Amino acid sequence: MKKEPSSKLILTALFAAWIVSYIDRGVITLALSQMGQDMNLDASALGIVLSSFFVGYALMQIPGGWLADKFGSRKVIVVAILFWSLFTGLSGAAWSLASLLVIRFLFGIGEGAYPSASTKAISDYFSTEKRTKAQTTMMSSNALGGAIAPIICTPLLLWLGWRHTFLAISLLGVVLVIWFLYITRGSSHKKGASSLPKAEKGVYKELLRNTTLWKVMALFFFANIASWGLSSWMPTYLIEAQGIDLKAAGLVSAIPAVIAALGMLVSGRIIDRIGARAKYVVTGCLFMYALFLFLVTRAGGLAEIMLCMSLAMAFGSFTLSFVFTLPHRLMKQRVVGTAFGMINFGGQAAGILSPAIMGFLILSTNSYNSAFLFLTASCLVAAIISLTIPRLNNQPDDHITDQPAGALPARH
Repeated sequence: MKKEPSSKLILTALFAAWIVSYIDRGVITLALSQMGQDMNLDASALGIVLSSFFVGYALMQIPGGWLADKFGSRKVIVVAILFWSLFTGLSGAAWSLASLLVIRFLFGIGEGAYPSASTKAISDYFSTEKRTKAQTTMMSSNALGGAIAPIICTPLLLWLGWRHTFLAISLLGVVLVIWFLYITRGSSHKKGASSLPKAEKGVYKELLRNTTLWKVMALFFFANIASWGLSSWMPTYLIEAQGIDLKAAGLVSAIPAVIAALGMLVSGRIIDRIGARAKYVVTGCLFMYALFLFLVTRAGGLAEIMLCMSLAMAFGSFTLSFVFTLPHRLMKQRVVGTAFGMINFGGQAAGILSPAIMGFLILSTNSYNSAFLFLTASCLVAAIISLTIPRLNNQPDDHITDQPAGALPARH
């Protein structure tokens, strides 16, 4: 009988895959200025290019969760990483705006299957009481990946140029897949639930009727308007509006990401401890997120700007921890992937709109201030929505279908 892989080793692999996914998606934000010059693309066109990734990414959230529930997290993770790595490399071969849009869309499809599959893997390999901590630890990789991306990609862009950089970083995914297949070769979680009992199939309808779930999706949508807008345009903003070079922009833009990574680790543990009171903390953090984004428009220099951005992302990390841990606390194990996919669809749909709207605002006003005010407003809307969400308690896996559609269940 083969030995089950260590849950800590699985978490390390999932964490590493998230890091690689953020490196692969982050390189374009650093290369954007070079790409715009080489391909003669203005800010509006570049914003659409950024958004094309999120179209594919958002569209794959719910199917990715369903596939992970049905076929198992292992298979979906492997296929997703290989698929997105292929189109990471092909991004460097783009010859026109149209080709770049198609490639980035397909890249988004590949990356879009991973969030739900990785969440399903946490459900597979960790006991109920350990899932919240494991999930927040895994998701802290998001901000850390954003910090590592400029450190790795900036030297490559300066050395190889943007086309060859895309090809070089695509190899990370191939190495990761080989390692993941090796450490999970003896796993009993290779297969998903090929069929569901009749009673279980009703759970999906219950999820769709759950008004609190829709509120969480809406909250995540407006919060991620700010998150994706800020992370997508930050390097270009630093280069064009603050007048620093690519190397400096890469290093400086890593600072808020590191702060956000620490915020994810701290916020996950706080939210795990305060339980039902978490929504009040998240509401306050969203108002602070909005405040510091607004203060970016009033900051007097680069140091003040980076301080405001760092604090904004730190407060934003509490929202991510709150949202990402809900499926484990409130959903049956067999539908965790689908539930996470539904919630994450709301957040990633924001990525379709935010970079493009920011590009349009920057081009039409010839200023980044209007774009930051747009992000500020989105955080305020998210804060208002969070006030309408009922108090949420942790709950065992086996009671979701016993609750009315209007609220997520509390512990019995």
